[in-house]
Amino acid sequence: MAVHPKTKAEPVEPTIPKPPRKSKDALEKDRQGALKSITEFRRATAWEVHRWPLTKFVLEERVKVHLPRSFRQRSGEEVKPVYAGVDLNQFVHNYYMEMIDVVSSPPSDANFVTEENIRARRHEFLGPDPRVVGYSYDNFGEIHIKWWDKFLQEQWMDREKWTFELMLSEDEQWVAADLH
Repeated sequence: MAVHPKTKAEPVEPTIPKPPRKSKDALEKDRQGALKSITEFRRATAWEVHRWPLTKFVLEERVKVHLPRSFRQRSGEEVKPVYAGVDLNQFVHNYYMEMIDVVSSPPSDANFVTEENIRARRHEFLGPDPRVVGYSYDNFGEIHIKWWDKFLQEQWMDREKWTFELMLSEDEQWVAADLH
């Protein structure tokens, strides 16, 4: 008489059912709510360019930064190289706090802060209350500044207005896609 060992069945892990997919209307409603809350948060945390930035954004590699000369870049821009290890927030602050001589080289745009024919700072041509919301990389790896003017209630980058891009994360939460 032969003895046959009993084989045990392998344990099967239970599968957790996925939550039901939301309808398009519900997804759009969630997206609008997330867009509103992210916009309010980013505007509240934007730093005034004429005050020392409280946060750091240290660059890991050398990049070029596009620095507009005036509101919505009507008077053009300057492109400056910034090296690895430099805090970009401090670089932007220092650049816009520089004095310029409006008598010898008058800018073609209005000064929102001081009277004409005196020495002014660069940030005075960006609007009444320019604030840095964040940065955006273009296809060439160069950085553009995302601005928010609290007084004018306008957000702009280069010559255009901008909006927040949202995407669904893996856990189906709406997150900002391109903010740095």
